[in-house]
Amino acid sequence: MVLVTQVPVAVAKAYSPGHITGFFSTPDPHISTTDPKFLGSMGAGFSINKGITSTVKVFSSNEKNYEIRLNGIPNFELKVSNFVVASYMQLIREPVYLSIEHESELPIGYGLGSSGSAALSLSYALNEALKTNLTKVQAAQIAHNGDIACRTGLGTVISEFTGGFELRLKVGGPGIGQVIKSELSTDWCVIVLCLEPIKTELWLDKSVTNENKHSLNLLGRKMVHDLYQNQNVGSFLEMSYQFAREYHLDEGKCQNPINLLQAEGIKASVALFGHTLFTLTERDKVRRIVKLLEQFKGQLLVCGVDNLGARLIRRND
Repeated sequence: MVLVTQVPVAVAKAYSPGHITGFFSTPDPHISTTDPKFLGSMGAGFSINKGITSTVKVFSSNEKNYEIRLNGIPNFELKVSNFVVASYMQLIREPVYLSIEHESELPIGYGLGSSGSAALSLSYALNEALKTNLTKVQAAQIAHNGDIACRTGLGTVISEFTGGFELRLKVGGPGIGQVIKSELSTDWCVIVLCLEPIKTELWLDKSVTNENKHSLNLLGRKMVHDLYQNQNVGSFLEMSYQFAREYHLDEGKCQNPINLLQAEGIKASVALFGHTLFTLTERDKVRRIVKLLEQFKGQLLVCGVDNLGARLIRRND
């Protein structure tokens, strides 16, 4: 039986944006490192201003233990969050009981970076509440390591750590990977149509065993190079759609809405990985695009780009 005090000895809260990946390339097979900080992906995408807020309350206790809730409901299957908590439990000596609350604005499983967002915001909040004195980069690396270990993402955490419209030029987690960040103005809006969830690990496993993996990686690297030469939203959307077609993600549930938008001259693509259509557009075109997509069953989100990246938003001890 775990005995805890009724009043928390520390409280901390942190936020991480969600993220949409347009295309990516995994490491070369000859890379032999098992250190997850040096693993990940190159690619491009952008952070959105809907994400996950994590609140950590620390209680004195007679043994180490914790609970995690997602939108108020106990959830013991959040693999990456469990990984992050276990990492911090190893850093402290005193027994504590942690009450953890994830508040998500993101639909889970639709390619919007929810696992990375939960891990990153939780790591920042734990670092503050437990006074482990890690740097922001070190705290972000724990989240990245969890995303890699649980096969829920490759470049998500470093992207959400950075914020904005990002181009990942070198594989690795925060502090290791090389990222070019562009801040998009509030004139840009993100429109997302979530149609059906996908388990990211299944698609990552498919990409590893896919006989076309080599050609997909070559395509992803070429796109990184090409976008580096011409960093604009239109080029990114075109490349992302081309990459989604190679994965056949433009077929099935996303096919009809994408075809409709393209018939109207609107560039759109599919989030990696989810049956989720997205586009970046100027604010004055939002109403027209929303009206076109409202006929399809699914969850329609309109949001902006988060240029700040993950951050601590409350401390109290």
